Amino acid sequence: MALTRESTQQPFWAMSIEEVLRGLESSGEGLKEEEARRRQKIFGPNEIEERPHLVKLKIVLNQLKSPLILILIFAGVLTLVLREWVEAGVVFAAVLVNTALGFYQENKAEEAIAFLKTYIRVRARVRRSGGEREIDAAELVPGDVIRISQGDRVPADARLIFVNNLEVDESPLTGESLPVEKDINTLDAATALADRTPLVFSGTLATRGFADAVVTATASLSEFGKIAKFVAGSQRQPTPMQQAITRFAKRVGLLLGILAIILFGFGLWAGQDPFEMFLIAVAAAVSAVPEGLPIALTVILAVGVQRLASRKGVVRRLLAAETLGSTTLILTDKTGTLTQARMELAKVIPYQGSQPEHNILLLKEAILNTDTIIENPEAPPQEWRIFGRAVEVALVRGAAAQGVLLPEIQKAEKFLDRLPFSSEHKFSGVVARLDNTTRIVLLGAPEVLVSYTDMPPENRSSLLGEVDRLALGGERVLGVASAVVADHEQILHAKKFKHLNFRGLLTFRDPLRPEVSGAIKKIAASGVKTIIVTGDHRGTAEAVARDLGMVDGRGAVLTGDDLNFLSEEELRARSGEVTVYARVTPEQKVRLTNLYRSKGEVVALTGDGVNDAPALQAADIGIALGSGTDVAKGAADLVILDDNFNTIVAAIEEGRRIVENLRKVIVYLLSDSLDELFLIGGSLLVGLALPINALQILFVNFFSDSFPAIALAFEGGVDNSGQRPKKLGKSLFDGELQFLILVIGISTSALLFLFYYGLIKWGFSEDMVRTFIFASFATYTLILSFSLRSLEKSIFSYNPFGNKYLVGGVVLGILLTALVIFLPPLQKIFGTVPLSWPWLLAIAGVGLLNMAAVELGKWIFRSRPAS
Repeated sequence: MALTRESTQQPFWAMSIEEVLRGLESSGEGLKEEEARRRQKIFGPNEIEERPHLVKLKIVLNQLKSPLILILIFAGVLTLVLREWVEAGVVFAAVLVNTALGFYQENKAEEAIAFLKTYIRVRARVRRSGGEREIDAAELVPGDVIRISQGDRVPADARLIFVNNLEVDESPLTGESLPVEKDINTLDAATALADRTPLVFSGTLATRGFADAVVTATASLSEFGKIAKFVAGSQRQPTPMQQAITRFAKRVGLLLGILAIILFGFGLWAGQDPFEMFLIAVAAAVSAVPEGLPIALTVILAVGVQRLASRKGVVRRLLAAETLGSTTLILTDKTGTLTQARMELAKVIPYQGSQPEHNILLLKEAILNTDTIIENPEAPPQEWRIFGRAVEVALVRGAAAQGVLLPEIQKAEKFLDRLPFSSEHKFSGVVARLDNTTRIVLLGAPEVLVSYTDMPPENRSSLLGEVDRLALGGERVLGVASAVVADHEQILHAKKFKHLNFRGLLTFRDPLRPEVSGAIKKIAASGVKTIIVTGDHRGTAEAVARDLGMVDGRGAVLTGDDLNFLSEEELRARSGEVTVYARVTPEQKVRLTNLYRSKGEVVALTGDGVNDAPALQAADIGIALGSGTDVAKGAADLVILDDNFNTIVAAIEEGRRIVENLRKVIVYLLSDSLDELFLIGGSLLVGLALPINALQILFVNFFSDSFPAIALAFEGGVDNSGQRPKKLGKSLFDGELQFLILVIGISTSALLFLFYYGLIKWGFSEDMVRTFIFASFATYTLILSFSLRSLEKSIFSYNPFGNKYLVGGVVLGILLTALVIFLPPLQKIFGTVPLSWPWLLAIAGVGLLNMAAVELGKWIFRSRPAS
């Protein structure tokens, strides 16, 4: 029967070696060359298909998908139809500037899947047609028998058929912090991915020993391939900002359509020519579009991104920056994120005695058993480059920190015999001359070593209870037992040990990053909950959470097996109390991410391994560590270069600042547009000529107002925005913003309309009055910007001139307005006339009156009863 792609997706870890070989139609000698070529046609090369990168043209087109930009383009087309060439040029200039800014920022990063290929483009030793040779890993097929040795990158998923002390670093795939000891034993079919010890997975690294294995899956059928396919097939959800802008743009479009109809109706009611009235209505609607808003939003995001970069956070997608400010939940990996991703000697516990000399003796005997290489023993111990098993490296470093130096012992002592560590007997052994005596020393699992001692049963029970307690605390525990011997000839390899003395315990753990505890507390105080989601063991993960103060012993831990048996409703009900998810698979990480998002949380997920990539892409904001895999960085929105959890806190604070500044700009620019609508509509209603023409409105929107709006991007947190999350998806145009926009728009338009109506009725020159209205309209918002530095605080509670960029933007806006009024060439274009000092003083008075109205509005809103 021909082998198919489906027949390779079996629980090979639950099958005997004979069943595996039979199912794959192979043997211990591998495949024939002809059969391998036939299977290559069925399964294809052992390469993960690379998702096409976004070409530059597509990135540009993506910038034009914004609803606000589409409204601007529509407005520009209408002005072209009306043959208003200057107005059209201004509108399309706004589109061009915004597109260029967005393209520049997003053109830096389009790399999610390509790096997965680097994990399997290796050479492989394979048996074919009765011989063994080395081939490109891309040529491997299911059924091939391969040899894996220390230092090899595993070229494909495979079932082990022979093992000699094989250990594999699977942290990029499973999150397991320690190398995994492999064997050929059959397991239950329900065994989780991280516990499938008879299997090895493509892209992982053999750190010790060697083995033979039969390939079970290649390319997209491998565990790495499934992740790549999962990431490539998943669609990025719109950010809260994108959702909010879409809703806002729909409202603006509807409002402008209604406005045009109302103005057209007013004109017909007033006896105006229908065609002329149609042109006026369209021009007014087009002029009310806030041309400066898309540019200001893009600049605020870009400035925030640059500020984040200075704090070691690189944002890959511009619009993702604001999502940080909306974050309410962090799902964080453990290894490398909360911990340092390296083993460390934690405790030295002599069995008898607690004096320093007992510690020294215990460490001396223990490091006799280490099989490590110190590449630069002449250097200070803290600079040693050590190679070997992770635990043994940690032991050598820890002993050196306490003055027990392995190179000195190796020079002074004589080694007579050695038994390497193996998963079968769970200890290593050595016979050596130490302190002028010949000793046998064993280092390994305490429960095994005590069986070789004469320890009383009650002492043994107490000791093993202590070992269990330490293990549940997330520590890996080793024991040391030794005895003075006279004859060493066969004692080690015969394994006939008896009457050994139990010397003590050594514990190891992956230490926490020192700054993490404070960072999590700081995040919690600002309204963001942290949950650990890891592929590591339950005990280890729970111990980390306990050390961080995240678990209080009330059963707030679930494992991947628990998730398999919980329905969506059951998991949803329990998710509120869970603080740690341990032993989870990549698919389960995505499930948890989607679950919390469905509950209304804005989810940030941290990770560094290949296994994190799907969930990083599914989260609202994916955060990868700088030391992590390229795959994780490619799938993430934010990369933390220094692996510092505090940088995540800083990123969230920066995101909130971005959100606050966006809200200020929205109030600032939209109050202007509302003012235009009321002013133009009121004038038509009472039968007056338009007080301000379309080109003048475009000047204010695009030139005068844009500089202060952009300057608000540099606001430094006047509103204490780090104190709480801002859910932009719900509050871009919330009650506070609506209230302030209405206060500013209505008060300003009412004031300007009264001035316009009164001055015209009193017989002042129409050109002079219209210039005064234009100048007041152009400058009152400039003055108003100082009041809008905070939407919550009174202007008297902070320095209104504390933002130097804002001061510069206001001065520039006033100068541009002055040029339009006093420079003859610009007077002809914009229809203005020079104004004398009394008119200029009146313009300043309009600005101050509007600032007072805004401050009153802020005070009323702050004083309202809490809802």
